[in-house]
Amino acid sequence: MSRPPDAPDGALLEAFQSGESEAFDLLVERYQGRLLRFARGLLADGSVAEDVVQESFLRLIRSTPVIGSDGVLGPWLFRVCRNLAYDNRKMETREMQRRERATAPEPPPTPVGNSEQAETTALLRQEMLRLPEREREALRLKVHEGMSYAQIGAVLGVAPGTVGWLVHQAMNRLTDRLRAAQAI
Repeated sequence: MSRPPDAPDGALLEAFQSGESEAFDLLVERYQGRLLRFARGLLADGSVAEDVVQESFLRLIRSTPVIGSDGVLGPWLFRVCRNLAYDNRKMETREMQRRERATAPEPPPTPVGNSEQAETTALLRQEMLRLPEREREALRLKVHEGMSYAQIGAVLGVAPGTVGWLVHQAMNRLTDRLRAAQAI
């Protein structure tokens, strides 16, 4: 049975559980790009981000959440993706620490381009990395993924009001830092 591409996530999930593989394909199509952008924001290596997204969908197959026929799957998938990315980062950090103890430190990275826009973009990326992790995640999910505070709260495991506070704090920190650097 063919499902419309705009069918609710819950209906597609139920159809997949009933044996309709096309329904799973629609879910992958709906979320893969967004999850990949999110994972790339958390991880330095694009191929590792792809692996994390693939594993997120495998986890969906192995332990399908109960969201109801009108439910939204996004927060569950983003939370799984986030947890897998964190696990991967922890492993990478341990591996990097082992390598640093065994080798000399690498030279610092070269400056990014000469244009003012490239400098501002580089500064913004640098300042994003300096944000507390939860603030950075909340801001990325809001700005890059367009999620609601309730959806972000489900991903981060916090109340929607807390998400609003995290986004507000992140924006204030970024604004202050960019002003101090005379980038805005």
